[in-house]
Amino acid sequence: MSQNKTISELQELNLSYLLLVQKLLVEDRDTAIFRLKIDAELADLIVEMSVRELTTLARQSHSLLQPNFGDVSQLKAILTNKRDTGMQATHLAMHLVTA
Repeated sequence: MSQNKTISELQELNLSYLLLVQKLLVEDRDTAIFRLKIDAELADLIVEMSVRELTTLARQSHSLLQPNFGDVSQLKAILTNKRDTGMQATHLAMHLVTA
């Protein structure tokens, strides 16, 4: 894959992510702030941004997504637990909230 194509795909991902974030904030601001781990000032800015402004921000050559999985050893333990009793989704949710 060429570098130009990779950058183009990254920019598309950035725009999709920003549009989703904006939608989540409009639909339920408090929940979105909590889930996205952003502050109120950034939330207000994103909600107020036009599609043109979001597109400009998305055109960066690096990812705007910041994976935050917390402690890798805890995440690995949850995902590889052989004795899981149907609580894996709950454990993952709890882990990600504290990450």
